[in-house]
Amino acid sequence: MSSALADDPVVPMDSRGARVSTVVVQRVPADRVQRFLECQRGLTQAAESFPGYKGTELYPPADKGHQEWVAVIHFNDQESLQRWIDSPVRAEWIKELRADIGDFQLKTLPSGFGAWFAGLETGPEGGPPPSWKIAMTVLLGLYPTVMLLALLVGRCLNPLGMSLSMLISNTLSVAITQWVVIPPLMNALGPWLRANAPDKRFLSFGGLVLIWLVLGGLAVVFRVVTG
Repeated sequence: MSSALADDPVVPMDSRGARVSTVVVQRVPADRVQRFLECQRGLTQAAESFPGYKGTELYPPADKGHQEWVAVIHFNDQESLQRWIDSPVRAEWIKELRADIGDFQLKTLPSGFGAWFAGLETGPEGGPPPSWKIAMTVLLGLYPTVMLLALLVGRCLNPLGMSLSMLISNTLSVAITQWVVIPPLMNALGPWLRANAPDKRFLSFGGLVLIWLVLGGLAVVFRVVTG
């Protein structure tokens, strides 16, 4: 984990693509944030030694009225991810995390959302785009969706408690992303998603840079809005 995390936790710990991801949502009291970040550093450093590990992203609460932190852990495949989840070293860190901070929610996102792109022809074989392009497309759609939901309905859901509020917010974010955000985003990014031939590498790289610039701009806007 980057040492910059303690200074600016809004920045993801790693930006590399992944095929399988696990999302961890944990409510962290304000007085336990530093301890939580220490545990996340330990978990990330431990995960780096496991085959197939791709990176970890850590997102703080959308505003000061929330306590939910989100960690997204990426691995190459389900087997590599499961080895990490079942490992004794992770179990030790989770034991400390639960004792010092509290319990959390964990959800595995298989196959990099490839099913959403199954109908998108990218060449003579008609297969889906590369996993890293799928991951970037989903991230581009999911990040503003989650942030807007947190800002617009998060405060209304907080009185319901973490378990119910997370269920409602997750349901809304998945539904909006799948049926509202992803279809037009796929159309907009269609030429980039299909540009996978060797002679289209410049277009693939240019599109990747543009997506990260858009995400960076969104992060700055949300940072200004949330304070």
